[in-house]
Amino acid sequence: MNAFRGPVNETGAGGSQGPAWSEAQRLSALESYGVLDTPPERAFDEVVELAAQLCAAPIAVVNLISEHRQFFKAEIGLGVRETPLDVSICAHAILQPDLFVVTDTTQDPRFAANPMVTGAPHLRFYAGSLLKTEEGLPLGTLCVLDHKPRPEGLTEQQAFALHVLARQVMAQLELRRALAEREASERRFRVLADAMPQMVWSTLPDGAHDYYNARWYDFTGVPFGSTDGAGWNGMFHPEDQGRAWERWRHSLETGEPYEIEYRLRRADGVYRWALGRAMPVRDSQGRIERWFGTCTDIEDIKATEDALRISEERLRLALGAAEMIGTFVWDAAQDRLTADPGFARLFGQAPEAMGSGVRLAVLVPRIDPDDLARLRRQIGAAMETGSAFEAEFRLRHKAEGTRWVVARGRCAHDAAGRPVRFSGAVVDITERKRAEEGQELLARELSHRIKNIFTVIGGMVTLSASGTSPEVRGFANSLRRRLNALAAAHEYVRPHSAESGPAATETTLRGLLATLLAPYGVEEAARIELLGDDVPVGVKAATSLALILHELATNAAKYGALSRPEGSVTIEGARLGERFGLTWRESGGPEVEGPPVRRGFGTILAERGAITQLGGSIAQDWPREGLVLRLEVPLARLAY
Repeated sequence: MNAFRGPVNETGAGGSQGPAWSEAQRLSALESYGVLDTPPERAFDEVVELAAQLCAAPIAVVNLISEHRQFFKAEIGLGVRETPLDVSICAHAILQPDLFVVTDTTQDPRFAANPMVTGAPHLRFYAGSLLKTEEGLPLGTLCVLDHKPRPEGLTEQQAFALHVLARQVMAQLELRRALAEREASERRFRVLADAMPQMVWSTLPDGAHDYYNARWYDFTGVPFGSTDGAGWNGMFHPEDQGRAWERWRHSLETGEPYEIEYRLRRADGVYRWALGRAMPVRDSQGRIERWFGTCTDIEDIKATEDALRISEERLRLALGAAEMIGTFVWDAAQDRLTADPGFARLFGQAPEAMGSGVRLAVLVPRIDPDDLARLRRQIGAAMETGSAFEAEFRLRHKAEGTRWVVARGRCAHDAAGRPVRFSGAVVDITERKRAEEGQELLARELSHRIKNIFTVIGGMVTLSASGTSPEVRGFANSLRRRLNALAAAHEYVRPHSAESGPAATETTLRGLLATLLAPYGVEEAARIELLGDDVPVGVKAATSLALILHELATNAAKYGALSRPEGSVTIEGARLGERFGLTWRESGGPEVEGPPVRRGFGTILAERGAITQLGGSIAQDWPREGLVLRLEVPLARLAY
């Protein structure tokens, strides 16, 4: 007797227990394939043709069970695309664990009164194999039907073939959905890229360009697709083409990020300076899948740099001119200040009067009121303590406007400790102040643009990984976290707003550690403790340190001390002559059995940064209580 013959109880072999899924889950899964009400497709039509031939049946259907109807994605022998759900035999079939066979519908009380049994097309035999997702949610069946009963059911070969063909239908549905999801992902990426102020591009692993956003074509004015492949290099200034190509070839060979400044031809033929940057996207094995890059117009920034150079030259000339420097002596007891012509000019006084001496109150109206109270406090403190005096303040001139000056001096005291003479010099630093303001503006603009680039690349990584395998998504998440660590380090040492962090001159290793390790409980002394010496940290050193510390903290949270509530990390810094030592020590985590068998990409990248970027050394010990890592770096490289 055939094992697939005869009607099967709807509850399956397990008795009256219902399905492990809900109807809402099933309908949601069906909706995700986007297949309902789509036109016929050859791939599905061929499946029903083959099923009908193998099972010697006049009717075969790829049937999808919706909420109120059954939709036939492919059919042969029926001549319709859908029927109401109340006449569906497949609606019973999806409740079965596998193959559902009805040898004679007129003898089955569930179907004997079905209009499709009692009337046309007079269905007497049914056999259906489930179309189900990897999660076990049934979407419908691949079924064959006959106008005559079949007491013998299906042969084992026919049943096996129906199973195989049902899996082929699901494979086609999965492929359809994957392609549709990819086209949504690509559409979102293009919308995002076209919204960016930068020119965005991407290449194949070999460096052949295959995509530019709308901003590229708007800026260059070239026809669509004309710069694909290697045509981009012709857009650069002839003097920059060789250098740009050599730098790009180096990145392709080494996998290192690409960064270069070159002159790019605009649509009107004018060459403008641009910053080109690119990052590789790798698969789970570390192979480069694509390169994503940007071109940013920095012509205005270049012009600002030129203006700053001119301002600095003017400043040097100004500081070298005697009339921009003045000296003074103030007799505190007699309140009489004498000064040279340079001082007189700065304060808008007659040189003869200043040579004879004036009361201090004569000079007060020239001082900006917003600076006056502070200046008086600084003078008072210097007179009281005898310490060196230095103050910057503004002077108001009717003809020249506001001028910045810096005053330096010291107050002498008599034997009784009373202030008697306050002498010093005043220097006009207006040009320097203007140059500093320009530099600050440039630094903030560059910081803002770099932060935008981190955001763009992070968005590209997310979009590129969507709809891919879990391995690729995991790699993308890891890459995005590393980018976030670099962005946090950059924001700390180069803040682009007053609220975002300390001034660049105040950045230290301890401050950088606190910023990077905040997500791992740095504020909780019992979890992460910062000890020892602190040192200044520069921009370039911060990025390499960010990668190292990010990898250490991430690994500690996943596998080491921070993976358990009782675990802790101690970070201790120590000056070692001309070098600085940093020790990372874990305890309280899982017991360590020895060094890891395989080093991850992030660990390799961090070690390479410690050696090549910082000029230092890194060593790891693996005692049973936890990892101990020692990093030594020249102090001069840390501040760079």
